[in-house]
Amino acid sequence: MPLSNFQPLRLVCYSLVLLGASVLAVPSIAHAEADKNIVILLADDLGWGDVGFHGGTAKTPNIDRLAADGVRLNRFYAYPACSPARAAMLTGRFPGRYGITGPVRPRDEGLPTSEQMLPTAFQKVGYQTSLIGKWHLGSAGDNANPNQRGFDQFYGFMDASVDYFKHAGLRGQVDWQRDGKTVNEEGYSTDLLADEAVRQIKNGDSGKPFCMVVSFNAPHSPFQAPEALIAKYRGQLNERAATYAAMVDSMDQGIGRILAEIDRQNLRNDTIVVFTSDNGAVRIGTNAPFRGLKREVYEGGIHVPCVIRAPGLLKAGTENEQLGAIHDLFPTLAEAAGVAVSPTKPLDGTSLWSQLVSGKATPRSIVIAENDHAIIRDDWKLIQLADGNTELYNLRTDPSETKNVADSEQKVASQLLSKLTQYKVVVKTDGPATDVFETLVADRDTPKVLTATASDDLQEGESLATASFIGDVKYGVLGDPRTESNGRGIRLLSSEDTDGNGTFAGEASLTSTEVSADQRWYRFYISGLAQDNFSVDQDELYLKVQFFQKNGTDSLDLIKERIYPQVLQERKDFFDKDTNESLGHGTWRTYAMDFRTPFPEVDTVKLSVGFANGKDQEGKSEFWVNSMDIKPIDAPANYQAAKPTIQDFPQPDESKLVALGGRWYFNPKDGQHEAPKQFDYTNAQQLLYKTDRYHAPFAGNMNSWLRAGYLDFNGDEVTKDKYKPFAVIVTFTDEHLVMRSRNLPNHPTATFPDRWRMLDGNPSYIKEQANTWHIPLEPKRDPDAFAMDEKNSNQALPMGAIGVATNGVIFFNPFDHIFETDAVWRLDRCCGHPSPRQQYHYHKYPVCVKTPWCDEGQSHSGVIGFAFDGFPVYGPYESKGLLAKDDTKNPLNDFNLHEDADRGPHYHVTPGQYPHIIGGYWGQIDTNNRPGRR
Repeated sequence: MPLSNFQPLRLVCYSLVLLGASVLAVPSIAHAEADKNIVILLADDLGWGDVGFHGGTAKTPNIDRLAADGVRLNRFYAYPACSPARAAMLTGRFPGRYGITGPVRPRDEGLPTSEQMLPTAFQKVGYQTSLIGKWHLGSAGDNANPNQRGFDQFYGFMDASVDYFKHAGLRGQVDWQRDGKTVNEEGYSTDLLADEAVRQIKNGDSGKPFCMVVSFNAPHSPFQAPEALIAKYRGQLNERAATYAAMVDSMDQGIGRILAEIDRQNLRNDTIVVFTSDNGAVRIGTNAPFRGLKREVYEGGIHVPCVIRAPGLLKAGTENEQLGAIHDLFPTLAEAAGVAVSPTKPLDGTSLWSQLVSGKATPRSIVIAENDHAIIRDDWKLIQLADGNTELYNLRTDPSETKNVADSEQKVASQLLSKLTQYKVVVKTDGPATDVFETLVADRDTPKVLTATASDDLQEGESLATASFIGDVKYGVLGDPRTESNGRGIRLLSSEDTDGNGTFAGEASLTSTEVSADQRWYRFYISGLAQDNFSVDQDELYLKVQFFQKNGTDSLDLIKERIYPQVLQERKDFFDKDTNESLGHGTWRTYAMDFRTPFPEVDTVKLSVGFANGKDQEGKSEFWVNSMDIKPIDAPANYQAAKPTIQDFPQPDESKLVALGGRWYFNPKDGQHEAPKQFDYTNAQQLLYKTDRYHAPFAGNMNSWLRAGYLDFNGDEVTKDKYKPFAVIVTFTDEHLVMRSRNLPNHPTATFPDRWRMLDGNPSYIKEQANTWHIPLEPKRDPDAFAMDEKNSNQALPMGAIGVATNGVIFFNPFDHIFETDAVWRLDRCCGHPSPRQQYHYHKYPVCVKTPWCDEGQSHSGVIGFAFDGFPVYGPYESKGLLAKDDTKNPLNDFNLHEDADRGPHYHVTPGQYPHIIGGYWGQIDTNNRPGRR
């Protein structure tokens, strides 16, 4: 049937979905009436294998019945995390287009008001619209509330999660509201949300159709459920698994009540119901048979159950193999309900209504991304990891993604990578991506390898064409070739928002293998030229080096150094009083940083030049780079070599030692017979810990300095360095080692680099504290312990302190934001920084150049601290030249813990992209050290 016979609103929808096709012939398909109701039931962190019709443990008869009455979409994808999935569902667009690439934090802008949303489109044609449950798309600003974003009614919470009974958010405040006003209500949140949906269906305006999104928070953490439901699964499952099953069960019961109310109101045949999840499950759930978890683009993180029921329109009890994604729901439901969609920006989703009606799948490609990217075309799936490495899987023959065939299927991998690269470019410019994918589908049987070709007249800087670029960076001719002779190179653009994310920031990187274990010191240098109007705040023009082992596949650490102060100084040095110009824009300069590889295992480095906090100024606001290189250098004269290893520590006479409890001993001297009442810097050498040998972990780690610029105990800024000899004091009880700490770094380089307090409001000040920590002498294993996943989305670790170093400074979990950002990006040279409460802390083992613990991997690492469950934390080495995380004979478990006869159970810190100190508490947490206790 020709398009001219369609209703005008459908003409609009099709022309947008197909992006500009002016004359098209499409098959006749079944359409819903214009007043068809829409109900979207969205679970939170529900895995593929968590539903009954996929063999789940929890009882889900209502979801299973919905699947039996509808169409099961077997190839349906969401995004790896909550916020991107919800944004994609409501906008029909790739969330990276508008800056949502992970969970939205309270201070973030969230979903921009410039984005058209599903509820608005339905609201414009007379629908009653409502959001019941989780928003998680921003709470800052005047237009953040769902009521300002197209929803007539909103009942639920704004942030990532709430306590199911107290309805308090992550920060302890009540996060439960109705239409923008906080309400205090009793009840289990899943029940309250389902009851609200039932109420709205029952009491809605019978003269208007409704579009309702019921966004459950189940089974997202915290893991809580009514006791009666937990008891239903207790016995067959452990306590945590029983709780999780009860949460899913409760959600299923709520869905059952919603579906029953639809039937009671005689709306079944007039209502399209969608059930799906925003991403895969965390460790406690199941994504079987798929690989991976939430926050990953492996199938387990993004391949989610999906059911659509549309009585009389879609054939009940069928399965559909159409490749689809959550960003397709907006255009699909709009076409099904006859709602016109007239976006001013290109959609990434496309209407799948005809495929659902016909039951036949058509070829297409989709991209799903967070930190990593996945492009799926037919049976093929290519993953490009954040570090640039790629993996290729055939999902038909290998749905569990166990065999990476990128090497054997290079043509397919090259074609998909080329299309993914094109797609990224299109997304940055906010252009339509359909043409990219349509070409990919057309060429699926004849894969092509697309390679960049250098120009015939190779110019200076041409080698930088192979660099990888992020943000507001371009490669090309430097300046006007008619008046300048600067060749080609990298252009950092401090006032051109090329990626459309509202900020001016970017980075260019090259990878080098010119490093070895025999040579540890290097100089990274670039040739750069700052145009007069290139300008950044907070000195954020920088050089950065990232370290890798295993031929560049395993991230270990990074260091970063600002070079903008040099630019400012050179502008002064080159200022011409006669012309009133700096002339800096005409003088190429060398910018360099010297560094030492943190581990001898480093075999690859990633060299980067980048900027952030660009200032929007007219004129040539660019920083040019026409060379980047690395060369070996001699160790600086002032560099202090590693401290003596464990083997060099003089061993005591065991017959004279005084046992203090656990593995601790006092080594008496000069006629002493009893242990002192306290240990401090004066006798730290006598406080011994026994592993395979005795050593003194507190020696040299109990005194410190209160440096000028820090804050003292009263909060006053210190103007002159003050020596704090008693920074750490240790005493013993029958059950505990009690550590009292001023929480001051005991090294001279612990200055947080963000002097301007611009990063999340994180202060630059280090403040003197008065902390007391109780370390159990005899740790006890927790039989219900469970490990954190890669980003701690299952909250196995609290968002607070998890242990204490032997110099009294506390260890925090690896992340600086909730389940999101590895703290390594803003640590000082000793891998610490202050928290917003001005409390200095470490996030991982300090592997940097200047550090209180130097570990060159000559033997099993020494004790560097203790987790709050009492188990010791050792450095990264298992034996000479062997990182514990790479040891196959005595492998670490999910907690970064293992044991040996000499040391018993103990943790090893593991450097890497997500440098977990421990993967969770293996032992029972001492009640004196609850998170947040000071």
